[in-house]
Amino acid sequence: MILFIFLFAAWLLYERLKRFTCLEIYNALVGIPLSSIIIASLLTVINYLILVGYDWFAVRWVGEKNLPLRKIALASFTGYSFSYNFGSTLFGTSIRYRLYSAWGVPLVKILELLVILGLTFWFGVFTLAGVVFIAAPFPIPDHIDLPHHMGTLNLPFTQMHWAGVVLLVISVGYVLISAIHRKPFKFFRWNIPLPPLKLTLYQIAIACGDLLVAAAVFYSVLPPVEGGYIKVLGVFMLAFVAGVLTHVPGGYGVFEAFIMYFLPSSPAQEPKIFAAILAFRVIYHWVPLLIAAIMLGYNEWTLARNSTEPNGS
Repeated sequence: MILFIFLFAAWLLYERLKRFTCLEIYNALVGIPLSSIIIASLLTVINYLILVGYDWFAVRWVGEKNLPLRKIALASFTGYSFSYNFGSTLFGTSIRYRLYSAWGVPLVKILELLVILGLTFWFGVFTLAGVVFIAAPFPIPDHIDLPHHMGTLNLPFTQMHWAGVVLLVISVGYVLISAIHRKPFKFFRWNIPLPPLKLTLYQIAIACGDLLVAAAVFYSVLPPVEGGYIKVLGVFMLAFVAGVLTHVPGGYGVFEAFIMYFLPSSPAQEPKIFAAILAFRVIYHWVPLLIAAIMLGYNEWTLARNSTEPNGS
């Protein structure tokens, strides 16, 4: 199913871009101002620093107060860098398990930590998306014309307002539960306590900040678009969440297709928008992935070296 979704999204993207030559897209890519690249790079650094807040609060909440910030930052940066490129289920989770278990964090606490990280992400998405979709709803087409006389793909809604209402109600409901519910959540044989109200609000604030800055990274390399940053934020979140929900690793193809079909643009802008997507992938995904791989490899080498020393652990 995942392979089918990826191939379908890639096919839609190809049909959207096939009237443009590779040279046109290349010229659009190299035409992105250097100042925009620098701004996007700085915002990316800020964003990955914000992401450390996810793990920091979660680690402190499960009781591992002695784990130093540099280790938490390593787990956060490597975990998110790999999950953004290959999916969180296999890579983000396994990397965190490997690192935190190597640092002596018990399995049950790692599980609690992962639950908190998941809740943080989704309810942060629900909160910000709810506010954006209500405050600045954007229309989307009621159908997508499929190529080669295959008809149309009808979409279930054409306005994001009511979707925003539903998402915000879910988010507010979760906040209320965290304020009044004191019993732990049972997961198989483990009892996992729900985070208290204060931690919930902190985590949602971090998640909203994360998404706002991530969208700003993408916006900084885009050409001028109708509706400005708010419109880009709404479409970015729609594309980002679609990529996560389809479980396509890194959202490849899905994210690109949603942006190309739902972000308002003229035909002349489309190569520039696709070039901006490529630049975003390089700056926000691929460069951090390379750095994370080096850091993770060095950490594994350090662990292996220490385990072979007479007094190592």
